[in-house]
Amino acid sequence: MTARQAYDLYRDGRMAEAAALCERVAADDPGSVEAWHLLGAARLALGDAASALAALDRALGLDPVRAGVLSARAAALVALGRDDEVLAASEAALARDPDNATVLNARGVALRRLGRPAEALATYDKALAASPGFVDALCNRGVALSDLGRFEQALAAHDQACAAVPDHPQALANRAGLLMLLGRPVEAARDLERVVARDPRRPRALGDLLHARRQVCDWRDDATLLAAIRDELEAGRPAMAPFASLSAFDDPALHRLAAGLAAPPPAPAPVWPPRPPGERIRVAYLSADLHDHATARLMAGLLETHDRKRFEILALSYGPDLGGALRERIDAAFERRIDVRRLSDAAVAALARDLGVDIVVDLKGHTQDGRPGILAHRAAPVQVSWLGYPGTLAAPYADYVIADPVVSPPGAEADWSEAVVRLPLYQPNDGLTSFAARPTRADAGLPDGVFVFACLNNPAKITPEVFAAWTAVLRAAPGSVLWLYEGSPGAAANLRSHARAAGIDPDRLVFAAPASHAEHLARQTQADLMLDTWPYGAHTTASDALRMGVPILTAPGRSFASRVAASLLTALDLPELVADDVESYVAAAVRLAGDPSALEALKARLGRAVRSGPVFDPAVFARRLEAAFETLHARAQAGLPPAGFDIDAV
Repeated sequence: MTARQAYDLYRDGRMAEAAALCERVAADDPGSVEAWHLLGAARLALGDAASALAALDRALGLDPVRAGVLSARAAALVALGRDDEVLAASEAALARDPDNATVLNARGVALRRLGRPAEALATYDKALAASPGFVDALCNRGVALSDLGRFEQALAAHDQACAAVPDHPQALANRAGLLMLLGRPVEAARDLERVVARDPRRPRALGDLLHARRQVCDWRDDATLLAAIRDELEAGRPAMAPFASLSAFDDPALHRLAAGLAAPPPAPAPVWPPRPPGERIRVAYLSADLHDHATARLMAGLLETHDRKRFEILALSYGPDLGGALRERIDAAFERRIDVRRLSDAAVAALARDLGVDIVVDLKGHTQDGRPGILAHRAAPVQVSWLGYPGTLAAPYADYVIADPVVSPPGAEADWSEAVVRLPLYQPNDGLTSFAARPTRADAGLPDGVFVFACLNNPAKITPEVFAAWTAVLRAAPGSVLWLYEGSPGAAANLRSHARAAGIDPDRLVFAAPASHAEHLARQTQADLMLDTWPYGAHTTASDALRMGVPILTAPGRSFASRVAASLLTALDLPELVADDVESYVAAAVRLAGDPSALEALKARLGRAVRSGPVFDPAVFARRLEAAFETLHARAQAGLPPAGFDIDAV
């Protein structure tokens, strides 16, 4: 029984056997550097980075300068996310072996995660100079180029990685991720099909494939993929990104599983200094979307009407600087906007602590570009999830979620790791203003003299079940068309094909091209009735339609993501637009299409509620949110743990 025998097992890919043999060798000979080194390497290959690091530290204690141990230790620290330590470990390893491509790659990973993508790119280039075909460095080089916004070069780098090792799962997955970002989901799906064929249990592969196909309403194997993803999540394997799970399942328990598997581990909690009495409560909004984005459009009026006598309002922004009128308006509403794009998660949290932030409000959560790792490093005594991600972060460092009694009804607390704070309405809305001149139906590409059902949500939200309900509506309302947003290339053609298969003339589907936000709002007035999707329904698109006086019919499910339109309609006192089930949804749509006077009465009620009620009054929303903030802050100052509560209408 020797370390050499264990090495043979390791070389043959029999990692569990190699680790077991190394444990026995190390027990018999605790001074065997080889046994501890190989035990660490095998455990790392098995995904147990913490015990790998412990074994490698034992080896390093016996031989502090062995290059292989130093290299493996840097890789273990990368796996544990201890990036500052990776830099020190890689320096020690590179001092012994300056051209070690594995160590250079590990160093690049740490630099990228520390918010230093240019340095990471240079480090990957050094790794590739030492080992030109090193696929891990090729993959990571493409990611660093994406971080720097050099997307065409990034795609070329991913192509190079895929060519170097055909069917390499990481290379294919990385390229698919960039193709999705570039709005090319059909190509992304082709790469993901190859990933799944090679490694169906690769983290997120099944979910990413489903999500990519749904961008273009490609529903091949949809039910089979959903069942496989559910099985994987329930087995504790990360088969789907948390955000994608919201549109795949109307099941808050699955949403919580997906989020928990993705949540960064918590860093040690800091000790908070005493808060000087009498100071304003310092609130920092954390987001990548503080520019011309749906989140900013919802929040602009709220930010402008915050009470500056009681609150100091900051922005911690890690999104792009795109300029524009809304960006200028948002900037003017903050007392300070701090660009933290190039800071690591730990550095952003440390900055917030140095600024004395009392409450951090994360507006992104587990969405694209979200950085929940900032919360993991504890940026403030009170950390709140709100608005951007309609589900639990499933993490101990998210103290509260802002909701309302419709999106998270009393009794749904088990769906959340956060304490639930319910406002009368969770979604803010900007005030009412004038918009672009309303187009005619001809301008919008719609026929005159017909009833126009519409859904201007992203087509990725259209499931086979939703489309089946819509075709049932169209069959029962023959003098009607369905107006949809065209989405990604290929979506419209697939939807027309699905319509034809359901016996519906494809020409009854009309597609809206992209337009400016003002033009998009104005053209919605040509719709008679909006139809919501599920399990991920209309959010900002619902308030856009209602703002323009267009009713929306919804069928809420169990999840937050499915209940936002119902929340808005409840606040506007239009409960008849909230269907109990799919059958009621279809019947209500058909009934309104056949009863013009009932529809006009409904629109009149909607118009009065929009103009006179609180839903589109940002000052009213601000007072309610501020009441919640004051309670959160008071509880933290009193040393009380997070606990849910309701804010009554104020």
